[in-house]
Amino acid sequence: MSVAEARSKGIGEHYILGGEEVVIVDSLHVSCDGGGGVLGHPVEYITLEKGGEAVCKYCDRHFYHVDHPRVPEIRRKGEPFQP
Repeated sequence: MSVAEARSKGIGEHYILGGEEVVIVDSLHVSCDGGGGVLGHPVEYITLEKGGEAVCKYCDRHFYHVDHPRVPEIRRKGEPFQP
């Protein structure tokens, strides 16, 4: 799935930046299960503020709202990947 397809499905854009998994989302409500099926973790429901960021307490995945000031840098320097 391309970044554009993920964006259109509301999944978010996934990047690796500085060894960390970063997800850019346009929703204020996200969930994280750690990915990987049985190797994941319990679902954590996270609420972001518009332009805000949050970190999953289980896997340290970083979520950035699309209006966050760091998003252009993430898109420019991050390595896109498919979860």
